[in-house]
Amino acid sequence: MLQVANILDNRHFKKAEVIAGFSGLHNIIKWVHVLEVSNVQKLLKGYELILTTGVSFQNDSEQFKKFVEGLIEANCAGLCIEYGPYIQCVPKTVFDLANEHHFPIIVFHEEVPFVEITQDLHSLIINNQYSIISKLEAYSQIINKEALHTHNVEHILKLMHKYLNIQTVYKVEGKEPIFYPNMQKAQREILLQKISNNSYANHFKSQTIHLFEHNYGEIILFSEDKEITEFEMLILDRTVTAVAQLLIRNLYVEEKKGIEDAKWLDEWLEGIHSQEEIWQFIISQCPNYKLKEGIVLLISIPRNEKNKQLDITYFKLFCNAIFDKKGFYLFALEKKHDLILILLNRQDSSSIKMRVQEGIMKLELADMLLNQEIVVGKIVKDLSLICESYQSALDTLYISRKIKAPSYFYDELYIYHLIYKLQKYTNLEAMIYEYLQPLIDFDEKYDGKLLETLEVYLHFNGSKQETAKRLFIVRQTLYHRLKKIESLIGKDFMKGENRLALEFMLQARKFVKKD
Repeated sequence: MLQVANILDNRHFKKAEVIAGFSGLHNIIKWVHVLEVSNVQKLLKGYELILTTGVSFQNDSEQFKKFVEGLIEANCAGLCIEYGPYIQCVPKTVFDLANEHHFPIIVFHEEVPFVEITQDLHSLIINNQYSIISKLEAYSQIINKEALHTHNVEHILKLMHKYLNIQTVYKVEGKEPIFYPNMQKAQREILLQKISNNSYANHFKSQTIHLFEHNYGEIILFSEDKEITEFEMLILDRTVTAVAQLLIRNLYVEEKKGIEDAKWLDEWLEGIHSQEEIWQFIISQCPNYKLKEGIVLLISIPRNEKNKQLDITYFKLFCNAIFDKKGFYLFALEKKHDLILILLNRQDSSSIKMRVQEGIMKLELADMLLNQEIVVGKIVKDLSLICESYQSALDTLYISRKIKAPSYFYDELYIYHLIYKLQKYTNLEAMIYEYLQPLIDFDEKYDGKLLETLEVYLHFNGSKQETAKRLFIVRQTLYHRLKKIESLIGKDFMKGENRLALEFMLQARKFVKKD
């Protein structure tokens, strides 16, 4: 990019003098403009080098200062003044203002042809732009070629650093940042603090790496000596694109390899492998994994038109991107119409459920599936027990199909799991009728809505006001129904064990009725 310092070698600037704003000589010039009016802001777009004779503010230092303030506010590159009949010197207030804002002021001590200056500098700018496009195209070809021959993101970043010679930081959530060139730990912390505090706003630029509509990480350029140029930003943009493509390609390769591991994963879910075999497999896939707790998430995918069009490989990679950010290693397995995700926790145990819940919300917001059912098994502290998490996920799926489950999670549907097990091993229907038959018979014969009334009354802990409000009936109707319930099942139905048994049987009846 053309900088103010570069134009000082131009033939028209041989006798020119920089009198203020020396620290701004690296300012970028995108255009050259001749200005002889004082109201400048609406005429400028930023990065212009301004040429003036000072006719609009001659002998008026206050107007001169306002003119320069306007140029600084418009983010101009610098000001060139021709000393002559309108202005012979720069007031101290303007001089100090320029130094304070790193705004170069260059003076011509004799008359110069502004037309020739603008022609020369515009030619330089256009040639410079062409050179940038050529360099950018050449860099893109190099980086794309390298991306085809490497599986290593760090290799791409080293190429960018070699090309720009600017400090580069590669950050991925949940991992230690990587620095090019490498730095001592104390220096790393200082640099990250500077970036975090935004204390060098124009001296660092970051670009987010997007994978499957999610932020995977970012690449940061940082220069303490100068501002990051537009050209360097374009190079960064090309690099981020290449890195994203490389990461997606690597994920597809891993996914293909994962298909080969499907049989092993299926046997793991069935509880066939020993603890040692499981651990050897995990270490081969995730060398840095140290915890030993996991959870199974099951996504049942109905066969409808939208779901048939789903690229299941892409969807698995999408799931991986989500749950990786949430602190899990993920193994995915297709089984009939189910996608089973084995999630190995690598963060704080106390937040597992919260992070899984956030991941599920991301999946649902993506709207990639239609009418999917998502359930989560129990958390296991030993990975040889992943089969138990899987079985509890299957049970939870069965329960969610029987009732409108209030949660995805196994451990939040415990009463229904208990009902399910009772149904398996006892005559649950007979037990329900033993407790509720008088009310069931009355409702069937007279449509008395006693069961509904009892359930709502128990839910509101015996509050008649809340019960009547929820049922949309007057108090007198509620009193009549409660009196009838008492006559059928006894006056002490709200006491301790009786109430507990009734609540359980009401839920069990819903469960059994679905059959």
